[in-house]
Amino acid sequence: MISIDKPIRTLPFEPSEASLTMMSPIFVSFAKRYKLTTRESQVMKILVLEGKRNDDIASMLFISPKTLKNHLAFMMRKTGTSSARGLISLFFKHAMHMLLPSV
Repeated sequence: MISIDKPIRTLPFEPSEASLTMMSPIFVSFAKRYKLTTRESQVMKILVLEGKRNDDIASMLFISPKTLKNHLAFMMRKTGTSSARGLISLFFKHAMHMLLPSV
């Protein structure tokens, strides 16, 4: 099972407990559907919840910007998207479908 709630050393942000409680099952479902790795799921969580730039995300995860770009490229390949904005859009479509199945 994918665990995206595992701590990533110490992060300089703290999402609200309510947002994590509501969003966690959606992140897990999205990660399973698109077969994202744990690290890719962590990147996705920061993209969606924090909206950070690539350099900032890389710093938060203690990886190089090039490694982050590789993660994003793999995520885009797995999801059929072509940009970080596309990934975020796909995530929110997935979330809306989970929350409101008739949409």
